[in-house]
Amino acid sequence: MRRSNTVRIIAGKETRAKLIALGKAYVNCWNEVNTLRLEQYKRHELVDFDKTEKIVYEKYNAALHGANVEQVARNTV
Repeated sequence: MRRSNTVRIIAGKETRAKLIALGKAYVNCWNEVNTLRLEQYKRHELVDFDKTEKIVYEKYNAALHGANVEQVARNTV
């Protein structure tokens, strides 16, 4: 099973840098929400999706804008 897609970006240097930064922000957001939920699970707590979504939303809202953060946080189930 393939776990990632590789995309070749054909753009100017400035646009390419912005897209790469945006992609890294998505990856960090995805990893953080999963880590928070895994920690709750390992502590034998109920996984609070709303709480983890709120934590990640507040941290990444400026970089990814609200709707995008919500989509990442809600699709990690």
